[in-house]
Amino acid sequence: MRKEKRVGARQTIDLPVYIRYRKRRFLGAQARNITIGGMFLEVQSLTLPIGTPVELEFREFGRGWLIPGIVIRGDSHGIGVQFRDPQPDLLRELTQLRSDMPPPVVAAGNADVLLNR
Repeated sequence: MRKEKRVGARQTIDLPVYIRYRKRRFLGAQARNITIGGMFLEVQSLTLPIGTPVELEFREFGRGWLIPGIVIRGDSHGIGVQFRDPQPDLLRELTQLRSDMPPPVVAAGNADVLLNR
């Protein structure tokens, strides 16, 4: 089993992100989780080696973000990027956004359960 190196709690998110590599933008990245120190991005048709410097570009909360980082892991599902500097403001805003949302509706697997039959 691999030892966890993450600092801080992971928060689930769903956020479109451009990955900038060598001053080029790549479309199709979707941030799936974030910590104060990094982000996991689901990507399609993009492979970046561990150690590759990147910038994460997105728009959220009425402002543009451009966060430098480095690829620290990659697999068939996406890449993990460690931020160059911790991002407490971003994490706080994303966490606040999640806490302001109503709780999800949980649907039963069988409609009869919902009708008490």
